Amino acid sequence: MEINSKTTKAELLAYIEELKGQINAAKNVGDVAPVQKEEVIAQPTINVVAPTTDVTIVYCSESMGYVKLSNIELYFNHYGDEYTLSRSQFDELVGKYRRWFDRGVLAVSYRDCSVAAAKGLPTDKEFGLTSAKLESIGRMNASQLEQLWNENSKSSHRDSIVCFYKRKFIEGDPKYRVREKVDLLNRLTDGGFRREQDELDGRVKYNPTDFTNL
Repeated sequence: MEINSKTTKAELLAYIEELKGQINAAKNVGDVAPVQKEEVIAQPTINVVAPTTDVTIVYCSESMGYVKLSNIELYFNHYGDEYTLSRSQFDELVGKYRRWFDRGVLAVSYRDCSVAAAKGLPTDKEFGLTSAKLESIGRMNASQLEQLWNENSKSSHRDSIVCFYKRKFIEGDPKYRVREKVDLLNRLTDGGFRREQDELDGRVKYNPTDFTNL
């Protein structure tokens, strides 16, 4: 407001009141309570461990085997050999060698039964043959050996019994040079143990290298 000689007393008083109001408003701005900082409570650290995607496979044959994948080669020598594969390697194996699982040559470890179920594949515990049972053949009598044979209808597993027995026979293990068991296996294999019968009769003699020709 411009004050001059023409300004009335009433206008001057009104102007003074206006100035007082502005001054009081400015003071109130400084009286505003400060904003309190929110207290931050430390949260416990939680480590999230991703589940493993590895899958273990079991070789279920006594014959030697070989598998070639894009980034790994697998060599199998005996029944019960195991390999742990990444999920991508396992999926590739199933894609290329599905028939090995169907024939019972390969199985998923029972420890990964959920993977086996999702893929429709057998686990090693579903078979009647194990590496421990093969090793126990020498302690079996002929009746028990025939029972083991009948419990394993897959040709790959019966071949494993034959292969294992012949190897032990060639090695000269006396528990496998039992005429009753050799005659039984010869009958079960339609003449597959005539050579062993001939040796027990003294007509031929096996050499250790003969096993490579079986």
